[in-house]
Amino acid sequence: MFKKYLLLFVLIPGFVNAQFQLKIRATNIPDTIAYFRATIFDEKNYVPKDTFDLRKKIVKYKNTNSIVGGMYYLYFPISKQKINLIIEDNDTIFLELNGLNYLNSAKVNTNKNKILLNYQILEQSLIHYDSSYAFELKSGKKFSQIQKAAYFKNKTDSLVIFRNKALKLLNQQEALYVYFKTLNLLDASIPNKRDIITRNSFLKQFDLNTPKLFFTPSMKQVLVEYVAYYPLIADSLIKALDSVMPKIKNTNKAYPFVFDYFSKLFKNREIQNNTEGYAYFIEKYIKNADATFLAPKVKESFLKELSQLKSQKVKDTCININLHDTLDVSQDLHLFAKNYNYTIVIFYDPNCEHCKVEVPKMDSVINLLEKQLLVKIGKYAICNTPSIVKSEWEGFVSQFSLNKDYVHVALGNDYNTRKAYDAFTNPLFYLIDKEGILLAKKISTNTLRKELVQAFQNYK
Repeated sequence: MFKKYLLLFVLIPGFVNAQFQLKIRATNIPDTIAYFRATIFDEKNYVPKDTFDLRKKIVKYKNTNSIVGGMYYLYFPISKQKINLIIEDNDTIFLELNGLNYLNSAKVNTNKNKILLNYQILEQSLIHYDSSYAFELKSGKKFSQIQKAAYFKNKTDSLVIFRNKALKLLNQQEALYVYFKTLNLLDASIPNKRDIITRNSFLKQFDLNTPKLFFTPSMKQVLVEYVAYYPLIADSLIKALDSVMPKIKNTNKAYPFVFDYFSKLFKNREIQNNTEGYAYFIEKYIKNADATFLAPKVKESFLKELSQLKSQKVKDTCININLHDTLDVSQDLHLFAKNYNYTIVIFYDPNCEHCKVEVPKMDSVINLLEKQLLVKIGKYAICNTPSIVKSEWEGFVSQFSLNKDYVHVALGNDYNTRKAYDAFTNPLFYLIDKEGILLAKKISTNTLRKELVQAFQNYK
């Protein structure tokens, strides 16, 4: 009798301290393990919780810490299937799987997860819209925001109807309510860069400090949707940045993720004046802010980037480059530029897969722009590989026929030039005029087109 009570005494604390419990029974499925994770910020970020051995008769998992509540998921590596679950503090969830299609066979004990399972089944039945849309994009078709909304209308309507019915059954404090409500608001939005009124009211619909929003895959979607209301110009996107950042407490777990999103956004070469926007971002939200969430070395790295970004300013004379070409003849960038209306300074690596795509694409766009604008554009192409074999360098030039109005030079171990142009990645493209004035840094083919048209109009 004493042993019986002792065993009960030992078992009770484990049950009491479990802030949530998950039990899984899996039969007749191909997977032998499942990864259990908590979703944060978007579909790609997660907190690993455990790896389950599905060969056990029943898998039992106890979490002893109190949780905010949000979306968790099981990922099955063999079948590549995924099941989302909503878990709140003090939940006890029983999940049964049987057969090849886990969603269709799944049985769960809580009402909110029955709703979420049915929602995932509905999503799965509508996935052909996504695959056909991806095919259209791959084939070269372009969609405006309005056209995209029209393409997905049937899918969107079906999901919204389901979510609206579910919202009537859920408590507003539940994570599933927050998730469905957020998705409804996002689906009601069709970004228009001229619609300033809707842009200004968009963020007011969301409380970005809500912890349960962070523990769903939709928080990043809110930021992406909001940014889509702005033109891809740094001066404009800075307004989006300054609208969002003050709304997030820097002590909030979501803050570093929002910070990281904007950091990557301003590095995007599709944005005009992206380097100036990125410098503004570092200056305001790292150098002059309480960025205690960053490790000292990371903060120092950002500040070094800021120094490099400021070493060359747009509308100032660019730092000259004097390097040797394939014939070992010295080629002066400023002198070369005088022969053309504009010059593109290109940094590339012959063995870089991105370079093999983007450098020929840039060459093609330059040739087209020359005809459209009736200008001559030179290409000062820098092989940015310290110890390149000459045959590989020349082979790259020959393979892609990079000969018209080019000079090909090698950077070698010239660290000062590499640092001055922040050329530590490839490919990179800079635009200068015939006087050596730097017009744009780290551009893409799209931003080159915009910059050249703008520069040409100013010149005219």
